[in-house]
Amino acid sequence: LVEKPLVFNFEEIQQLPSVTVRTTMECAGDDGEYFRWQKDGGPKPSRLKVQEEQGGWNQMAGEEDGDDGANIDEIFDAIPTTCLVSGGEWTGVRLKDVLELAGVKPEATHVHLVGYDEGRPDPTPIYLSTGRTDIEIEDPGVINYDKALDLAKALDPDTILAWAQNGEYLRHVHGAPLRVIVPGWSGNWSVKWLKEIELLDYEKPCYYQTQYFVLGEGPDDPNKVPCKELGVKSIVTNPIDEDSPLKVGTHRICGYAWSGLGAITRVEVSTDDGESWQDAYVEPSSDRWLWKRWSFKWDVHEKGNYVIKVRATDEEGRTQPQTPWNFQMKHFDGIVPVDVEVV
Repeated sequence: LVEKPLVFNFEEIQQLPSVTVRTTMECAGDDGEYFRWQKDGGPKPSRLKVQEEQGGWNQMAGEEDGDDGANIDEIFDAIPTTCLVSGGEWTGVRLKDVLELAGVKPEATHVHLVGYDEGRPDPTPIYLSTGRTDIEIEDPGVINYDKALDLAKALDPDTILAWAQNGEYLRHVHGAPLRVIVPGWSGNWSVKWLKEIELLDYEKPCYYQTQYFVLGEGPDDPNKVPCKELGVKSIVTNPIDEDSPLKVGTHRICGYAWSGLGAITRVEVSTDDGESWQDAYVEPSSDRWLWKRWSFKWDVHEKGNYVIKVRATDEEGRTQPQTPWNFQMKHFDGIVPVDVEVV
């Protein structure tokens, strides 16, 4: 659905006007285990101990070697679900500019983005989300990774086709030579190794959009929707549970906050398990999509056990948390307490 189909090589893309966007990129499944912790209890997950992948998920599920497979907890424990977020600087060309060169027809509603990477989707995360390994899951066969991006988001001037990250050409693992960057939306939208762009007048039911990265109460939920913009989120990086005990005196509580709909405007801290809240200092920044650092001076004069909480508010007036529990445990933005003892 374009007036003039175009083919670009890498050098021709680079000759178009370039822009730089700084943004937070967060995996849809980042901190997902906190959903399970909030729902089922048990030991609180730790962001300090980032889990390492322990072999292929399919093999652990018993799909390749024909055995009965590991149990669901063993599979879950092999998948890292914390610290899947970063802040970065991306340089490239606005997707909007490329689309305008081709001429978008009025009936277009979505931009189909296709990567060079192909393969058969791993069903393990869906098994995990249902708590079972004996259910039948759709097998689309070998497919390219693709997404059908809303045209309005594609035309946002901050949505770009990037060839550089943090001042250097992209590495292969990060999507070289060209990848999509969709600020504010979870990382699965930022298609790597971009191969093809197509304008459509409907939302194509891409597997990774309708089955793999979704929000809903279960795989059969008729109201489940694709993971798109992130909620509002803040985390405490100092102190953490593992820093306990602390000594009586003055301590600096600090961390990061970000949102899927723009800039963070306020961060509040509680040291009494949410009974009262005080404003933290939020470092000023002109980068709308990049996380903001915040800090709070905590003068504690009495020994005892304390529960630290933090919540953020964005430019749209949304306050953390925004995303309810969902069966795939995506887009966690809940308030995670930090438990410390003061001695």
